[in-house]
Amino acid sequence: MAPDDIPPKYDTTKIEAVMLELVTELHPTHLTKAALAAKIVADAGDRREARTAREAINGLREFGLIHPRPDDIVEPTVAALHAVALLKER
Repeated sequence: MAPDDIPPKYDTTKIEAVMLELVTELHPTHLTKAALAAKIVADAGDRREARTAREAINGLREFGLIHPRPDDIVEPTVAALHAVALLKER
């Protein structure tokens, strides 16, 4: 399947963008990984969709947009909050 043929719910990049916007909108409320994923996964029985959500959260952590916390809480970094605020100003 070509990258353009991937349904959005399985596209990690698109899900990262949705997750980033959601965690910054929710801030200062912080959710667990599972609770955050549940907000965007339409079909909890779809293992691929759930895996894509987990990969998106991990990707945001790797890129420094979510704090690397020892617990399961997803918290945006100051850089993430600032970047999203800048993009919304466009």
